[in-house]
Amino acid sequence: MRKTLLLFVLMLAGAFVARPSFAACPGVSDCPRPVCPAGAKQVKPGQSIQKAIDAAPATGAAICVPPGTYTLPSGSQDKEVINFHGKPINLVASGGPSVTFIDGGGKRGVVFNAAEGKDSILNGFTVRNGISDYGAGILIDGASPTIRNCVLSKNKATGDYGRGGGIGVIGVQAHPAILCTRFVGNSSSFAGGGLMSTYSANPYLRSDVFEGNTAQYGGAIGVHWSGRLDLGWTQLIGNQAKVDGGGIHVGLTSSNALVRQVWFQNNKASGYGGGMWVPAGFAEVVNSMFDGNEAGQGGGIAAGYGGMADVASTLFVRNKTGNPSAALVNAQGSSTSVVNHYNGFFSNTGGDFLNTYGNLGTLLFDPKINGCCPAPGSPAIDAGIPDPHYIDVNGSRNDMGICGGPALSTYGPMK
Repeated sequence: MRKTLLLFVLMLAGAFVARPSFAACPGVSDCPRPVCPAGAKQVKPGQSIQKAIDAAPATGAAICVPPGTYTLPSGSQDKEVINFHGKPINLVASGGPSVTFIDGGGKRGVVFNAAEGKDSILNGFTVRNGISDYGAGILIDGASPTIRNCVLSKNKATGDYGRGGGIGVIGVQAHPAILCTRFVGNSSSFAGGGLMSTYSANPYLRSDVFEGNTAQYGGAIGVHWSGRLDLGWTQLIGNQAKVDGGGIHVGLTSSNALVRQVWFQNNKASGYGGGMWVPAGFAEVVNSMFDGNEAGQGGGIAAGYGGMADVASTLFVRNKTGNPSAALVNAQGSSTSVVNHYNGFFSNTGGDFLNTYGNLGTLLFDPKINGCCPAPGSPAIDAGIPDPHYIDVNGSRNDMGICGGPALSTYGPMK
């Protein structure tokens, strides 16, 4: 009897551990605080961060930065406040982004443009008030650094084609990891108010938040000119496009985006795609949620001009759009494809889905969302993709929405 009871208790414990609690919704709430490594060089208050980087050996170093505001010295001819110059520097703000600021003061904040790798780390800073035509807060050009626990705030990409107000990523060798980072109130005159990925760049983002960013195209994120994007466990809140793609704009030939476990909330576009617009590009959206987004066409996701959107195990609730249109729409006819498999739709204004392909396993009932997950008894539970590659972490069939599917790496290294 005792052995039977012990086995039963162990089985219950295993079942409990197998499914995460998802107490924290996508974003930065459960990210660890920045910690200065033992033996790091200490920058004294008033000293220059750039001089500490320049003095570090080419083999690398850890540098700990105290709270304060760091700007270009008066009269400096430099084009940015911080440049890593190819060194594997672990630059850590001891007090975190709420008290440690890299202030562009009308120039660019930080640059990685000398083939830096993952050991070039910017951790725990607010980068603000940067101005440039591309990557006003941070420019990542042909490099793959790690950005962690940072805030990008009030940076502006200006000019006729300003792109990447917060961060601009460019080039085939550009594969940065951007983790536990907030993009707040950045803007671009053209595209990618928070972040821009172009020319075969492939940024990897986990546990991030994009809030209140603006641009003509891609209020939060723009992916253009063969750019790529791997976005997961992230929130896009209240971003706005003056034209198309309130949250994300995946446009122009060969651009593509993979979006998994992402929560799109209250993003807006005047034209197409309150959450996402996919013209002449490709987007795969799995286990995400589009909640309260708004656009003239496609309150949640719209595709057109030969673009393709493959959407599965995703919930569309309370989105608004014009009529005739829908929360998920093929807006441009026969050369465009929108795949609609195992998605849920509820309380959308202007229609649920229109001109989409497949329409398999659609759910047209209240998904009963509690926080960011379906509540017990929700029809969205075990209603997602019926494929063993997409099973939930407890081994059951995929659930619709951001809490379903295999667990993603949140703030860990790239996989």
